[in-house]
Amino acid sequence: MGGSGSGNWYRGSSKPTEQNFWRLPVQSLTKYAKIAKGQWSSGTWQWSRNGEVCSWIRYEINTCGDSCWMRVHYTNKGSGKNYDYKIYLTTTRPRYGGIRWWFLCPAQGCSKRVGVLYLGHIFACRHCHNLAYETQNEDRMSRLLGKAQKIHRKLGGDWAADCGNPPKPKGMHWKTYWRNVEQMEEADAASLLGMAARFGMEI
Repeated sequence: MGGSGSGNWYRGSSKPTEQNFWRLPVQSLTKYAKIAKGQWSSGTWQWSRNGEVCSWIRYEINTCGDSCWMRVHYTNKGSGKNYDYKIYLTTTRPRYGGIRWWFLCPAQGCSKRVGVLYLGHIFACRHCHNLAYETQNEDRMSRLLGKAQKIHRKLGGDWAADCGNPPKPKGMHWKTYWRNVEQMEEADAASLLGMAARFGMEI
């Protein structure tokens, strides 16, 4: 099996670029892996560029019982170190029905509910990678971050305090809401990629 992702995994290059930092969005994963309650599945998740697979991880997903998790296996291409750990999953019930899956950030002491994880030493949320706010020192990164924050406020959220996406504002169509969320996440991810490149983040 092979999936597709957006963004890139920083692999220890001496000249990090935006092409070297991988991003894992839970919504894309749930659609690809067809995650549902009460099942176990496994496969691979791949990141591609120009039609070629650049990196990948193996995963197992277990949603049987009260504790749901995704186990990831991968090798750091820079250090050759192998990683094998669980990322716990949780759900919420949107007003339009069904369930929405979330990651619980696996970084020690975090466990925030988030929709996107970024791969440094391990998969973790943007807060744990400490990337979001320092980008204000760079014009382009600051604009991207400002765009993400503006959309977040438009949806009624508090950027500094919220975990995950804010709820849909009353009266807003779901199509409009998800378009705003997608634009917010893309701007946020782009600012983080620039931050990683600037500070030479290594894994």
